[in-house]
Amino acid sequence: MKLGALLILNAVLVCASPATSQMHNLGSKDTFAAARLSAKEIQEIVAEVEQSAYDTPDSWERELRVRRVDLGTSPGIIVQGSKLLCGGTGNCQTWVFRKAGGKLISLMAKDQVPIAEGFSLGPNLTRGIKDFSISANTSADSGKNVTYKFDGNFYRTK
Repeated sequence: MKLGALLILNAVLVCASPATSQMHNLGSKDTFAAARLSAKEIQEIVAEVEQSAYDTPDSWERELRVRRVDLGTSPGIIVQGSKLLCGGTGNCQTWVFRKAGGKLISLMAKDQVPIAEGFSLGPNLTRGIKDFSISANTSADSGKNVTYKFDGNFYRTK
């Protein structure tokens, strides 16, 4: 009986944790078409992702999941791998793009694109851009949470 109560309490605490309850990931419905991206926007995203992805799929449009987001002072797009750009623990390469000067630019340095299971934006802003937090599984039993803040050019770990 005590073990059952302890398991229920643990489940309640985990579900109530703000770090985990606000995390999101992209799914099969988060496509280029669903995000209503223009051909130019798709080209800009794919060109950037090609430079920083750790593998090359047969089709970027089938591999990548995308969703329009509000970054605070500018619109943005979250991009996440779905199969080839994911590891065995469920973590996938994840990019954040923002619209600046009529062009989509990555907020992740090419050599620092995180591999994450989930992400959240905000609630805090740094230099007008919402902070970007990720959660990543490091093994079957543990994980890691990291928060990135915008330095004016890229997201950097705090």
